[in-house]
Amino acid sequence: MNIRRIAVSLLAGLVNTCVYGQSSAPTPPPEIKKWEVWIGDWNLSGIAKDTPTGPEYKVNWHLHKHWVLNGFLVQVDQTWQSKGQELHSMEILSYDPVKKVHTVSGFSDDGWTWALTATFNKATTTEEGVAKGPDGATVTSRTDWQFSSDGKELSGTQQSGQNGIRWTAFTVKGTKSNDALSRGE
Repeated sequence: MNIRRIAVSLLAGLVNTCVYGQSSAPTPPPEIKKWEVWIGDWNLSGIAKDTPTGPEYKVNWHLHKHWVLNGFLVQVDQTWQSKGQELHSMEILSYDPVKKVHTVSGFSDDGWTWALTATFNKATTTEEGVAKGPDGATVTSRTDWQFSSDGKELSGTQQSGQNGIRWTAFTVKGTKSNDALSRGE
């Protein structure tokens, strides 16, 4: 009987410790808020080029960026319209508090995936990383984004590289058409 009482007391103490040891409302790390300027609907247009020797073409790019998972991540749903086709992609923007790095994980309906890191400096965001095609092709990239002082306009240029050859993959400009999601609407 005495052993049973001791076991029940130990179990009750353990349960009590576990219940009080957990945070009741975890919050996203403050660094994730650097993505806030991106939240909303963006309409971009400009020129693009898929390979160093390929032709340039016009592109219209639509991005819908919104907070998910209680503000721990940003989800980006996007369409890239060019050459009579529409490409759909999704990105997840996050912050890794252990590595102290902002990351972008992307997936496209043509089989391409990409992993980037992002840095922020006032009104500029720079993303660098690698994209992989369904055929195993690898392309490196660096994209420099520049925001207007009010955060409603954006321009961006991506430099890409493959097999030691670099080229300008796109140059775009655009505007934010909706930022209601940044206000929690």
